[in-house]
Amino acid sequence: MADDRDPRFVPIKVQDGFAVIPDRWKVDFRVSAGELSRFYIELKENARLMGTRCPNCGSVYCWPRSWCKDCYVDCEWVEMSGKGKLTLCSRVEISLSDIQKEVPFFQGGVHLDGARYPVVVMLRPVEFEDLHVGMPVHAEFLPSEERTGRIRDFYFVPDE
Repeated sequence: MADDRDPRFVPIKVQDGFAVIPDRWKVDFRVSAGELSRFYIELKENARLMGTRCPNCGSVYCWPRSWCKDCYVDCEWVEMSGKGKLTLCSRVEISLSDIQKEVPFFQGGVHLDGARYPVVVMLRPVEFEDLHVGMPVHAEFLPSEERTGRIRDFYFVPDE
């Protein structure tokens, strides 16, 4: 017999003309960061945001890449300043992960100074109405005892 608390057995709800389908996903897995491990190690151990730079064309990648997509040469590690500008923002009303339990939460695209592409990151503490494209932001890190070597070890906040 199905557990009444299991969302897979709860009927759908119709909200604003859309079907809202309760479900549960739980997948435990391990992934190796391989040659990009330094990114996660630096987050956890030193509260540093790292990227990679192509020695040929100078493109800087954060999230880091092991090789340049244009030149096909190995990239070198560089420390990112952690400063940039907001390129987009969203208020997320659901959580699909045990890592992010509090909702709503805010995510945004941040084009880090010197980087080729923006990255999608967490934004806090901030009111959604106060966010705007082009806003200067900077990275802040969790205290060392709370860092686990994952993307949630840092977030971006507006510059004062």
